[in-house]
Amino acid sequence: MLLRTITTSLAFWALTAEIPHAVLGSETSAAVQKALHCRYIPGDAGWPQPQLWDQLNRTVVGRLIATVPVGSVCHHPNYDEAKCNELTTNWGLAQLCVPRPAEFLALYFQNNTCTPFTPSSTRCVLGNYASYSIDARSIDDVRAGISFAQKHNIRLVIKNSGHDFYGQSTGKGALSLWMHNYNETTIIHNYSSSYYNGPALHVQTGAEGAAAGTYASAQGYTVVAGSCPTVKMAGGYLGGGGHSYLSGMYGFAADNVLEWEIVTADGERVVATPTQNADIYWALSGGGPGTYGVVLSATVRVFPNEVTSNAAFSFSVSQAGGVEQYWNAVSVFHQQLKPLLDQGMVAEYGFTNETLVVTGVMAPGQTSDSLQSSLQPLVEALTAKSCSQLTAQSLGMKLAQADNYHDLYKAEIQSHLAGLVFGAAVAGRFVPRRGMDGDTTDLDTALRAIADRGYSYAVIALNARNSVRNRTAPPIAPNAVQPNFNDAYSSLMISPRWSNSYPWSEAQVLQDQLMNEILPIYDAAAPDAGGYKNEANWAEKDIKKSFYAGTYERLEDIKKKVDPSGFFYGITSVGFDQFEWDSEGRLCKV
Repeated sequence: MLLRTITTSLAFWALTAEIPHAVLGSETSAAVQKALHCRYIPGDAGWPQPQLWDQLNRTVVGRLIATVPVGSVCHHPNYDEAKCNELTTNWGLAQLCVPRPAEFLALYFQNNTCTPFTPSSTRCVLGNYASYSIDARSIDDVRAGISFAQKHNIRLVIKNSGHDFYGQSTGKGALSLWMHNYNETTIIHNYSSSYYNGPALHVQTGAEGAAAGTYASAQGYTVVAGSCPTVKMAGGYLGGGGHSYLSGMYGFAADNVLEWEIVTADGERVVATPTQNADIYWALSGGGPGTYGVVLSATVRVFPNEVTSNAAFSFSVSQAGGVEQYWNAVSVFHQQLKPLLDQGMVAEYGFTNETLVVTGVMAPGQTSDSLQSSLQPLVEALTAKSCSQLTAQSLGMKLAQADNYHDLYKAEIQSHLAGLVFGAAVAGRFVPRRGMDGDTTDLDTALRAIADRGYSYAVIALNARNSVRNRTAPPIAPNAVQPNFNDAYSSLMISPRWSNSYPWSEAQVLQDQLMNEILPIYDAAAPDAGGYKNEANWAEKDIKKSFYAGTYERLEDIKKKVDPSGFFYGITSVGFDQFEWDSEGRLCKV
């Protein structure tokens, strides 16, 4: 019911969404008054009047922001040709979204309501944008937003960086808590507790991973953060589990959490650790973002800086000597990665039916010479399988080394990922490790069949349970990181070809194709593989199984205790099935 409602409603919302005080008509308002289980949107009789918003603005010291979409410069009356041309060039980049309130990266949920890709005469409407944002700088700001949304029966959303595939950081008619400027980081050289003693990093929710890494590295420490530099550490990243180039050596980001600080739906500040509010600690650490409360900060374990090396290389159909040789090489590459992952390395790469490009095989604790030696069996296997077409020279093998991970990341990785753009439809699947330990023919065939349909893969390959990691950084405490990720060989993001020049109707065509044609090809080869809850598709057919893998029932019990009214909502987060969207975009209790 929920997913059908979402899909069929998007086009209507584009026509009806207006600026915050628009009126939809008396019939609509009357209908909403009868449907008291729905959150109000602009135009409803219960929507807060301007004087109430003015009062909220005074409460948060003038930091209430009415949403004006960045795309408005491409539409009259705000049209600016130069700004619009620049926006068109950079559309989809995180740099447009992260530093602005209410902006978000999920193209599907943008729904083309205010973008550079419609005529300038087309009216710019809010659509799925939040109506207002609070530039949160304190716990009092957060409490003010929670209280206002509850009192006036409107939706509250949390926008940290906007790096989510599901539009969870936005919502029609919502009040948004924009956490971007709540971003201090502090090193704790001697964190002391019954469960951990050693160095730690305290990060407020708005701290970006790259910035936190820079700060920690200058203090002599390495922190597990996301690969994309603008992903915030203590928000949905940790809430989803958080993979990293460092996960092979130090585990998932959530494995390193020492304590959480949140504000619950009743406005209470709660500190959760493995020994205090332990259920909340367990749920927040990998159990899904944005559904148990508003995260103010997290304190995480850090590790001494050490020499780190990276390898980058690529090969193509032409280099491999033909299409069959290329796919044989892809299969060999996947098999030869396994022993490297078992040593604590992590690989990030992408491939299509034409090329495979490895951005990094990251090796903490290894010099470039030792990494080159470790990679030799992989290179030799590719050479043998391709009749000597693929060699270290033809692969363009680039080895780099630095005294610490962060310096190497900044030099070799950051710029590649900062420019990453995703299209209107994305899905995710794990490659189970069990599937790589036997005959991989069915899996290889499925991956090729999907690529031949014009789809590409973005991959992180790791072994979260390798013996090296188990010695260096076992999890701080049990947590809700989905078990199927702990058992995975890799996580795939599967994307169709996309261009902003395509007619917007193609977005829904690709979304339907991805879910109804493409994923079934993969699922037939790797049944019940599941997908990473932060990098998949909101229309996943069995969210509880795929994204939670046996943890959902306990998480739901915790959700009911900490948020009994279901105030916090996310389309794939715990409690999602208690709500649906009506035809005009209201969030309604089932």
